[in-house]
Amino acid sequence: MKLVLDSNIIFSALIKKSTTRDIILSDIFDLYAPEYIFSEITKHKKLLLRKSKLSEGELDALLLLLQKHIHLAPKDKYNKKMALAEDILRDIDITDSPFLALALALDCSVWSNDGHFKQQDKAKIYTTKYLAKMSKI
Repeated sequence: MKLVLDSNIIFSALIKKSTTRDIILSDIFDLYAPEYIFSEITKHKKLLLRKSKLSEGELDALLLLLQKHIHLAPKDKYNKKMALAEDILRDIDITDSPFLALALALDCSVWSNDGHFKQQDKAKIYTTKYLAKMSKI
């Protein structure tokens, strides 16, 4: 199954060894994210270091490992769907538009634990809990 990861999923995988991290590293699912997501993660590196209690080297290594399991999509891959995604999420959380736009462009679902994502009906949303049960991780 093809899934677009919301940023909270990647943050969760970086902060602690968890089911989220196990699912990403398992390669059970075909995972995608907008290309810019890892530059966003870098902006929050100090917070991630504090919350994860990892050294900078350990966090960098984990980030590289996760990147090997996630297909990064350049903006031109989903740009044609951005206006639609922004319109759908305008009153929900417009900052999530790239994730929805990518899911629409790839005709797939979104992996997110953000409840507000379920307020739209253009892409199916899966939570970590559901995916863990589904994949028996």
